Amino acid sequence: MKVYEAIAEAIHKEGADTIFGVMGNANMYLIGELCSKYGFKFVQAKHEQSATSMADGYARVSGKIGIATVTQGPGFTNSITSLVAARAHRTPLLMLAGHAPLSDPYNMQGLVDQNAMAIQATQAGVVLNHPKAVDYVLGEAFRHLRAKEGPFVLNLPQDVQAGDVPIPDWNYRPLYKAPEPQPPGADDLEAAAKVIEAATRPVIICGLGARAAHAESELLALAKYLGAPVAVTLPAKGMCSDFPLYLGVSGGLGTGLANDVLNEADLVIAIGASLNPWTTQNRAVLRDKKVIQIDRRHNAFGFYTPVDVGLEGDARVALLALLNRLQETQRAPRNPDDRTIQKIKQFSFTRPDFQDGNSVDPRRAVWYVEDRLSKQDRIIVIDGGHAGLVAQQILTSPNADSWGNGWDFGSIGQGLSIAIGACFARPGERVTHVTADSAFMMNVADFYTAVAFRLPLTVVILNDQAVGQEKHDLVRKQIDPTLADTPQPDFDRLAEGFGAKGFRVTRPEELDRIDAALAIKEGPVVVDCRINGDFELPLSQEIARQFASRDK
Repeated sequence: MKVYEAIAEAIHKEGADTIFGVMGNANMYLIGELCSKYGFKFVQAKHEQSATSMADGYARVSGKIGIATVTQGPGFTNSITSLVAARAHRTPLLMLAGHAPLSDPYNMQGLVDQNAMAIQATQAGVVLNHPKAVDYVLGEAFRHLRAKEGPFVLNLPQDVQAGDVPIPDWNYRPLYKAPEPQPPGADDLEAAAKVIEAATRPVIICGLGARAAHAESELLALAKYLGAPVAVTLPAKGMCSDFPLYLGVSGGLGTGLANDVLNEADLVIAIGASLNPWTTQNRAVLRDKKVIQIDRRHNAFGFYTPVDVGLEGDARVALLALLNRLQETQRAPRNPDDRTIQKIKQFSFTRPDFQDGNSVDPRRAVWYVEDRLSKQDRIIVIDGGHAGLVAQQILTSPNADSWGNGWDFGSIGQGLSIAIGACFARPGERVTHVTADSAFMMNVADFYTAVAFRLPLTVVILNDQAVGQEKHDLVRKQIDPTLADTPQPDFDRLAEGFGAKGFRVTRPEELDRIDAALAIKEGPVVVDCRINGDFELPLSQEIARQFASRDK
């Protein structure tokens, strides 16, 4: 058995069936084995950055390990931004990276130390440097992925891949034990229980860790027992959204409701949430409050803000242990605070007076999409930049598994590929991707991947013919704002040239063309929505003020 055959067998036995990549000389045998012997679907992307993000999106939405493959040298270096974004999201993504032959030190594609780059980008990678090491490297990779620690890069030198596994009748057996989540320590649970019992207005904030642990039912049980409202971080948007005391996103990225309620709380229980400045309004919502933090990462406690009690453990297991400890006191469940109930009932995310100018206010366009999308049958992926800020404030999600964003690394251009990956993860369900013109153009070639596979993908482009956030910053800094202008093609016509459907909206009275776009059931669709680029979201101004204060 060849080494590449052994690797293919392992990936198959670990339950994968789809691989995203760009083929080259150093990964074609592996791709061929996966597809011909094990029936894998191979999604050949146009660029390695996109292939990696597709695997990221697939993993986020499916709950499975995402598999990506690139060839050696530039193939691998092209994937770095997406690997860092996947690490920021802690996505279980296996990168099968071709590597220059170890027997050829002068290989032109061996000019960089791929494993050093992998460690820098993901903090997890290894080189398969000998056929004898195949069991070891597979064990390292899947141990890391099953522990949900983020992506792992497996560097596969060409000459080692072609070698023979030195074990007769080799077959794949997992050489790792999947982690068994343990409850927090008894002393910590006792300390947390005392803090909770002394509180009168607790609020829960759940984040990516709670989402990854699938802890929604346990989280709701605790919230109901304490009569506590639930806020979320942006990566967990939609989690517990059916709960009557759901507050939406906390911090500056939310609608304001969560902040209003948090300001009157006396206890914050953070579950799988890092309590970073975005979530806590630069810690303003935590002022004069007790804080209990639940996280499985020991280095999360106090990283952004001091906590009174830290409970180390998987969110689901820790919540069960905490609820059991609280119920030991025989205390009856609490009723929610009347003032909080009224605040939630009376809250309305008021639609502003739109500033259309000679085109369409971006908020008007996104509100139109929000109103037209089915409330339950929606998978949404947004991109970054000013358009992303508008979209993430307005669009709602029925659950966290149907929500994704492409700016975990603060980048733009990731969202399209994440949305394509989501299409493969939830076949037959339409994915709506809201992006901006510059972000879409970064990886526009891979829109054709959506066309080639006839994916049910609707792309709404908020098009201001500029890099919007930067243009607003230039105005603020009294620098020539035209430096941010980026003339773009007509995206509706571009979509049609690719073989998709295209629509253009230039004025508010043309917004019904979005209805026509959403009515299409098969294949990809693009809506080129010309927006008023002079409008700046108040949140964007607040973010700029925060960055300016840090620069001083």
